[in-house]
Amino acid sequence: MIRNLAVGLATAVLIASLGPPGLIAAWITGSPRPLYVLSTLGIRNIFRVAGVRLVVRGHETLDPEQTYVFVANHVSNLDPPAAYLATDREIRTLAKAEVFNIPIFGRVLKMAGFPAVHRGDRNRAVETLTEAAAVLAAGHDFMAFPEGTRSRTGELGKFKKGPFIMAIQAQVPVAPMVLRGTREVWPRGSMRVSAGTVEIDFLEPLSTHGMTMDDRDELRGTVRDRMAEALA
Repeated sequence: MIRNLAVGLATAVLIASLGPPGLIAAWITGSPRPLYVLSTLGIRNIFRVAGVRLVVRGHETLDPEQTYVFVANHVSNLDPPAAYLATDREIRTLAKAEVFNIPIFGRVLKMAGFPAVHRGDRNRAVETLTEAAAVLAAGHDFMAFPEGTRSRTGELGKFKKGPFIMAIQAQVPVAPMVLRGTREVWPRGSMRVSAGTVEIDFLEPLSTHGMTMDDRDELRGTVRDRMAEALA
């Protein structure tokens, strides 16, 4: 109970103290970098208060000069911040269209190249993926959780095609990540955060050079098989 109160208080204080200056700095400078720097600082401190230790392996398989589509398994709300810290990059991702209506924040997201997802609009889904591929081609890394939602059992679910279509369109590699321990630290449906260790393994990236849309299902299957094998 005390730990959860401390985490909640630390989160509120950090958002209140770092959020507005970061948003304003990003808006003034025309760059999202201030937000990334402050977000990293905030997440690290929240993890420290929560007693969450991050162990990262395989980061050396990544080329610092290469752009990637990072894909990870999803079992907890802790997955996105943990994966973000592990990549040590300024990651973009798909964002709900509604958040773009938030003053300043929405403008910063658009400026940073976060494509908007219009849920329920299948016609605009193709436009969103094309926009995301353009962001990738411009040299900005992307993070995706291809299961689409958190697994209820902890087992790896079916993968959606979107992240792999983006990677093929932009001709950038897919970098699989395997997360362990987040479900124990912050279970789905629970407000309780426990101290613990989160392990993240980067698997060997898969090249998409020369691939076409005809290869998307094979790429999706290969990535899922490798992640399932690593989790097993």
